[in-house]
Amino acid sequence: MTKLNISMPQELLDEIDAEASELGLTRSGLIQEAAARYVAGARGDREAERKRLSVESAASRMRAIGERCGLTGDAAQIVAETRAAEDSRHG
Repeated sequence: MTKLNISMPQELLDEIDAEASELGLTRSGLIQEAAARYVAGARGDREAERKRLSVESAASRMRAIGERCGLTGDAAQIVAETRAAEDSRHG
């Protein structure tokens, strides 16, 4: 296992030590757990943002297609109107 030296305010170190003691962990164990959770959370946040942007982009493209076809509204409305038009042509 790699060792490292870090600097932090004494107050934060005191809080880390108190929390580690409360949880029955070592200082090192608590910092490892906290870092792992942070990295996983940050990775998850980035993935969620990528998905949100992808959905937003798709909705924008759908609106543009709908506008070219004379439809207005949000993506769900455009899909519903398109399906209704298709159903009326085939029904």
